[in-house]
Amino acid sequence: MNALHVKYLLVGGGLASSAAAEAIRQRDDKGSILLVSQEVNRPYHRPSLSGEYIRKEKSRADLTTFDERWLNEHHVELRTGRRVAYVDTARSCVTLDNGQEVSYDQLLLATGATPKPLKLPGANLPNVFYLRTIDDADRLHNAIDKAKREGRRHPRGVGRGCVAIVGGGLLGVELAASLVQVGLHVDLIAGHAHPWHKIAGETTGAFIAHHLEQHGVAVHAGSRAARLEGDGRVQRVVLASGESVECDLAIGAVGVSANREVLRNTPIVAETAILVDERCRTSVGNVFAAGDCAAVFDPLFGKHRVVDHWENAQITGSIAGTNMTGGDDRYTAVSHYVSQVFDLQVSVWGEKRQVHHRLIRGDAPRFVEFGIVSDGRVAQVIKVGAGGPESPELLMQCVAQRLQVNGKEELLKDPATDLSTLLES
Repeated sequence: MNALHVKYLLVGGGLASSAAAEAIRQRDDKGSILLVSQEVNRPYHRPSLSGEYIRKEKSRADLTTFDERWLNEHHVELRTGRRVAYVDTARSCVTLDNGQEVSYDQLLLATGATPKPLKLPGANLPNVFYLRTIDDADRLHNAIDKAKREGRRHPRGVGRGCVAIVGGGLLGVELAASLVQVGLHVDLIAGHAHPWHKIAGETTGAFIAHHLEQHGVAVHAGSRAARLEGDGRVQRVVLASGESVECDLAIGAVGVSANREVLRNTPIVAETAILVDERCRTSVGNVFAAGDCAAVFDPLFGKHRVVDHWENAQITGSIAGTNMTGGDDRYTAVSHYVSQVFDLQVSVWGEKRQVHHRLIRGDAPRFVEFGIVSDGRVAQVIKVGAGGPESPELLMQCVAQRLQVNGKEELLKDPATDLSTLLES
């Protein structure tokens, strides 16, 4: 098979590669670009999978990052259904799973992440699902439709179809809301004291649990799944307490692992994810990484961070693409993401892992939770509910400036205090 050479090789079919391709074309309209995707689908936006797509409010076409016309006009070759099996950084080439070699001048690794499997007895039973790809979502569509036709009756009210979601993080909570909206009964099994344990503090977590329950989700907070049982398919989740949660299908939502297999036998440095500097460059000069597979060095917090959300994929992909063309773009963003839970919008800025204690501004159903490090600086801000006197820009600046709140705690907690005055003081 003939070898191929391209100037820019983008490995991965998600938003990070798409953003990189767009950034490259803004600076270099001639250099050859090959985008290799393991999925057979054209690159698409993943965040809608747990929301509008699973609720059938958006189609596959609605989710694509760019259409075939854009690819043709900008001379970007897309090769789907192909996996990079081996990377040879010394020769600046990769081998695809069909044996073809592709050499490159600049390489982007944007291989994304894979759902962590449930490590429970019975996790291999039929009707146990995960959600990461659009094909995963379509398999869920079929299971949902069958459960609504033939499944067990809801414990309360009219209807059929019961689902147990194991995991109380962002995905588990968003899926719980969406599946109630499509007519299923949902049990959310959150192993910690409240949902969003890895994201938020007790106030926000407890409010999210209450909001879910108000809309019909049965929240099992502090309840760990012990095993899955069923006769030929999953029919129940048995909790550590001995309680059984009956279901027609179960979904694992216990986090993701960065896809790093392609690094095998390369000198590219990685820990749980591929380590990149603020320019999204790896330890090998002409190899970049972006999106969920990368831990970018964040100068705001002075450490490498994995921020597995779509905004970060777009930002890091764009930085990588710019720098692959010889630019000097750097990661200066305040990490941010938004989650929609029924009619409730929650926005999050910053880094949770450094938080020592939390301060609450306002009262439910609309409030702000500030995560404070031990020296009194703001590391994270969570805005629950839309509106209010605090603009997103001001809340973002609280993190960007690492606002010092020692001695100002009561002012920060008072909604009558103009945040801009604290930022300027």
